[in-house]
Amino acid sequence: MWDEFRKENQLCEQYREALEDLPLGVDQSMASAKLSNGLPAEVLEHARQCDACEVAADTFWTSRELLAGPLALAREWNSAAMSETKPWFAARVVAKIAEREMEGRRALTEWSGAVAKLASRLAWVSALLLLVGTTWFYGPHGAQLNSQSVESKAQATPQYLFDSAAGQGTVDDALVSPPEK
Repeated sequence: MWDEFRKENQLCEQYREALEDLPLGVDQSMASAKLSNGLPAEVLEHARQCDACEVAADTFWTSRELLAGPLALAREWNSAAMSETKPWFAARVVAKIAEREMEGRRALTEWSGAVAKLASRLAWVSALLLLVGTTWFYGPHGAQLNSQSVESKAQATPQYLFDSAAGQGTVDDALVSPPEK
């Protein structure tokens, strides 16, 4: 577009670049104030006197006016598409992740709760059985029956702490098979 306005003049080029750098919200009436703040005085004076700069400015403002409608429509579509898809997509994905985490926690809680209840009940039953068994064993009749049988066995077979000569047989007796006796 700027091929017909290409000149070797640096002042014209600076003016065209300043026009292109204007923000989109700046219209033609506000442009002179913005340009006077950002450009040197010699460039502004040159732009007022140069016919090529005047034609470049007219072309710039005409093209900006023509493209303002489609550009605004494209921005509106883009912002609508971005606002509809991204937050919805992100919210959906975050909700799905939260649902899976909750499902995992629920399964873990069910198992840990069931195991804790089972362990507690098993501990109580074991303690009760231990108490009942101990009471029965050391009770009035359990200890007498048990002690008599232990005493009778102890008297019948003498037990020695060390090897006794009376209890040992010969080596040949150990090697003899049972039917030969």
